[in-house]
Amino acid sequence: MEKCLILDFDDTLVSTIDTHADSWRRSLERVLNREIPLETIMSDINYGMDVLLKKYQLSDEESKLAQNYKREIFSKNLYKTKVNQLLLWVIKNSKFEKVIIASNSSRENVDRIMAYHNISYNLFDMIVTRDDVQNKKPHSDMADLIFKTYPKYKPKDFLMVGDSEVDSTFALKNKMKCILVKF
Repeated sequence: MEKCLILDFDDTLVSTIDTHADSWRRSLERVLNREIPLETIMSDINYGMDVLLKKYQLSDEESKLAQNYKREIFSKNLYKTKVNQLLLWVIKNSKFEKVIIASNSSRENVDRIMAYHNISYNLFDMIVTRDDVQNKKPHSDMADLIFKTYPKYKPKDFLMVGDSEVDSTFALKNKMKCILVKF
């Protein structure tokens, strides 16, 4: 039986991907001065902003500008995000010994969204974001940090709950079971 729960954040605990994607689309359109179909953003969004910025071959200045626009647009649209109430209930009532968030989002985004939705940090034993590791999921850096922090547990003791191929690949690479959920 799994003793520890690892949760993805965006579109697992909180529905944010559509809001992130639309914010990126609008910010990139503003910087590049052209229309960008939302579908092209959605196809890469789970791999993160670095993939999007590389895809559009932005200069350093354009990249910084796009990131600032995205942050501004996303902040104005937090009301479009919503919490997975069932998963939140499971966390609050679980028998897991450890509950951990492993998110490819920035610490700033996770903090902002948790504050907006009044999600208590006390529900989690650890929150790992892309800011805490060199390489984000599906690379094993987050798992390595978690395993190092909780050495009494083996990979088989962890259950990963996520929403994408990134999460299932992460779990598989780190010998954990995985459940994918959809909002």
